Amino acid sequence: MIICPWKDLSRYEAIIPGLKEAMDLVAKLESLEPATYPLACGGRVLVQRITTKPAEGALLEAHKNFLDIQYIPEATETMGWAPIEKLEPAKPYNDVKDVWHFSGSCDLIDIRPGYCYVVYPEDAHAPGVHREEVREYSKIVVKLPL
Repeated sequence: MIICPWKDLSRYEAIIPGLKEAMDLVAKLESLEPATYPLACGGRVLVQRITTKPAEGALLEAHKNFLDIQYIPEATETMGWAPIEKLEPAKPYNDVKDVWHFSGSCDLIDIRPGYCYVVYPEDAHAPGVHREEVREYSKIVVKLPL
């Protein structure tokens, strides 16, 4: 997993194919209204409005075919993270949605406004969870093919 300010993510362009195209598209967004934007590399950029779910008991997810980059422009997001080898599969892998759900304990990490995190197939994550109070905010998720 990588956690860094969004503005510094470009330093990873050499190792993340499609990253420049995705960052260029995000820079041109005029609003954070929910929408999906296709990328020429076969990925997509999703602008989402989310309502957090309780961290306690939340399933973690991982992806086999896409890299997830989750950018939190204006809020703080709490996310759960654990390496998949430390977890138990909770649901079978869904190859249509490229998602695999896991259960088990995870670290809770606060992602500050303007930061992003990159999760690889070995990174199980529970985005958009809360410790105490429900929150709503907009975020941008970039999905890039591996």
